[in-house]
Amino acid sequence: METRPEIFIVAGDPSGDMIGSLLVAQLLRLRPDLRVTAIGGDQMARAGAEVRLNIVRDLAIIGLAEVVTKFPRLTRLFRRTVQELRERRPRTLVLIDYPGFNLRLARQARRLGLKVLYYVVPQVWAWHRGRVSRLRRDVDRALVILPFEEKFLRDAGVQAEYVGHPLLDIMILTMSRQEVFEKFKLDPEKRLIGLLPGSRRREVDAMLPIMLEAAQKIQAQDPRVQFVLPRAATIRGEQIDRHLAASSVEVKVVDSFRYNVRGAMDFALVTSGTATLETGLLLCPMVILYRVAYPTWLLAKLLVQVPYIGLINIVSGDMVAPELLQDQCTGGNVADRALRIMGDPDEMRRIRHQLERVKERLGGPGASRRAAQATLELAGLSPAAESLAS
Repeated sequence: METRPEIFIVAGDPSGDMIGSLLVAQLLRLRPDLRVTAIGGDQMARAGAEVRLNIVRDLAIIGLAEVVTKFPRLTRLFRRTVQELRERRPRTLVLIDYPGFNLRLARQARRLGLKVLYYVVPQVWAWHRGRVSRLRRDVDRALVILPFEEKFLRDAGVQAEYVGHPLLDIMILTMSRQEVFEKFKLDPEKRLIGLLPGSRRREVDAMLPIMLEAAQKIQAQDPRVQFVLPRAATIRGEQIDRHLAASSVEVKVVDSFRYNVRGAMDFALVTSGTATLETGLLLCPMVILYRVAYPTWLLAKLLVQVPYIGLINIVSGDMVAPELLQDQCTGGNVADRALRIMGDPDEMRRIRHQLERVKERLGGPGASRRAAQATLELAGLSPAAESLAS
């Protein structure tokens, strides 16, 4: 009896789960008979994948300290995943980011004779350049989401293809600024400043107190501001509420229409990560914040080979958004920098113009469909006839 063709996807953090969910949706649109199994999170499950283990909430890793504390669980997860691959023998294994885990998994999959596609490759152009040889050895095809990555990897002998950024597939605004302000009862006479502390629990605990201190100082100097926090779906409301209760500044927490809300923001305080690119694509000026445990920070200083840490700055090739890192990342410093930028209309216009150029560089939507087509091609599968007409 013929079995359904199967694709296996592994993503271990919230952004990877989101990108994976878009890929799952497109795979099933192109091949409704496909079976998609995954090690991932809720977003891929909602898109139609059979999630064998949900690891996104508890095993997303930030820094060296978390690798150490979660190492036994990661080891058990790795063995379980290899066993799944051995038993299931999928047509193709798709790895999304999560490099410490997924590069090891690529090696095991290669030994099992499986096809391996890496989507959202490790940032080898920034650090760990030794990983390039592992990509070349263990990965059949790499799909990259930043325009400069394709040449970098191809020059190193990796079969790489630029498919565009999947954020552009979902960042579609459906509400005007006025509609956002009316829906969430925001004051149209005041500037709206967003607080984006991250999508992982440890990030929020580290960054939100700094943002709230900065917000309090900003409001003390400029009462014509208000604050909004679009809560990441991976963060529980109680965690946010606990931090807000310890602060005197009023913050509107929103759990829906997050991109619409972010599109209405005048300025933002953003933890370094995917959110800097999201905020930049919405043409919102920002200050980028980053603070981690000191062992992780010292290691990063030794290994990182790019001048910026914020994705929006990396893609731009210029310091579009100021970065306040580690010891510089204090409430006072963040407030001073934000007030200086917001108080200079020419600077605000200049930043928005640079953000428009970054957005143009990334192109338009369609990355998820292109990634799905590449996945099917590697798996030796053709799209269903009816899907080609849609």
